[in-house]
Amino acid sequence: MAAPHQAGSPPADEDVAGLAVPALVPGTELIGRYQGSGHREAPYLVRRPDGQVLQLSHLLYLVAAGLDGRRSFAELAARLSDESGHGVTPGQVFFLVENRLRLAGIVAADSGAGRPPGAAPKGRDRLLALKFRIALVPEHTVAVIARVFQPLFWPPVVVVVLLAFAVADVLLAVHGGAEQVLNQPEQILLVVGVLIVAGMFHECGHVAACQYGGARPGAMGVGIYLVWPAMYSTVTDSYRLSRGGRLRTDLGGLYFNVIAMLVMIVAYAQTSFPWLLAALLAWQATSVWQLLPSIRFDGYYILSDLVGVPDLFDRMGPILRSLLPGRRPHPRVQELKPWVRRVITVWVVLVIPFMAYWIVAFLVLAPYVLPTVWQALVLQWNGVDSSIQAGDAAGAVVGVIRLALLVLPWAGITLVLTNLMRQFVRFVGRWRARRALEPR
Repeated sequence: MAAPHQAGSPPADEDVAGLAVPALVPGTELIGRYQGSGHREAPYLVRRPDGQVLQLSHLLYLVAAGLDGRRSFAELAARLSDESGHGVTPGQVFFLVENRLRLAGIVAADSGAGRPPGAAPKGRDRLLALKFRIALVPEHTVAVIARVFQPLFWPPVVVVVLLAFAVADVLLAVHGGAEQVLNQPEQILLVVGVLIVAGMFHECGHVAACQYGGARPGAMGVGIYLVWPAMYSTVTDSYRLSRGGRLRTDLGGLYFNVIAMLVMIVAYAQTSFPWLLAALLAWQATSVWQLLPSIRFDGYYILSDLVGVPDLFDRMGPILRSLLPGRRPHPRVQELKPWVRRVITVWVVLVIPFMAYWIVAFLVLAPYVLPTVWQALVLQWNGVDSSIQAGDAAGAVVGVIRLALLVLPWAGITLVLTNLMRQFVRFVGRWRARRALEPR
């Protein structure tokens, strides 16, 4: 065992030089340099066995590549000195392994480590991220689905599909009839069913695009976004692709939305079912909504891959602190290329008012709107009860859907506010702890 040393500093070289380096957690994959990065110095990527992709500096990546469980820290330090062109000591290597890579969850445990083998650190509570994920389609089945739909990304097929949709959508613009659905509420169930199938097809677009580019898609399932049920597909392996490959993966879902809408247009032209037109219009609105970069929808990931910065929300705090007068740019801002820094700054400046608008609107309107919402809830609940007593199953289900539509937006904004307040309290606690440690 190495001799005790001061926390936060490397141990003496003689204490660790002869020790064997640990091994990586089985299943850890060293992907390589992040292509199309928005950083001044592109990071290197490592994929943990749980699928989480980590960004490492070049030196840390070289350290990780040398962890084989056999060579000594002295041997690894000598190798790193040759590969990096800088003198690296065994004590420094030991420090990086124990205080960087082990905490990242990619170093296998040994007898002296207090972490079970393969254990990964608890993930951060990311802002506006999908919660409570449940995988429903395993990875091997997703691979089959991706192979089936891969041919749709052949460039000539893409061109034909987009042209056909543009022509069909223009021709459809002169037709009406969706208002008839309002007089037949039971048909809402048909609309919801079509939207669910279209949502599943949307995720197939992401995994097919991921595999078309040469990456390996993971499981598909459902989770909770804010409070709304949402489908998801695991395409984190697309980080190994070029910027173009990642953008294809991001746009794959929207491209499959176009295919789904083209099918709806053709089906409506053949049947004239008004509920089918209503589903088409709803899915068009959903597709536009998914392009918003202010929340974690497709538009957010498209912007993220365009600038080459994986998680934009992680940069929000550093960007805001760097905008304060008299403050030097935060290190996480300085590490970005100038044009990337400007783009993300504009994004932050636009997103903050967007989020603030909804929060302020909620606080201001809540005292006036909530009584009306409560009355609507009582009315809908009575309607559900009447439908059940009358044996109208479709009417009861539609009533329950309407109840959910009334409750979920308010529950969602309440949870967002609660989460933001919890993060603010943690931030204040960390700030006070740092101030207490500062010399007076």
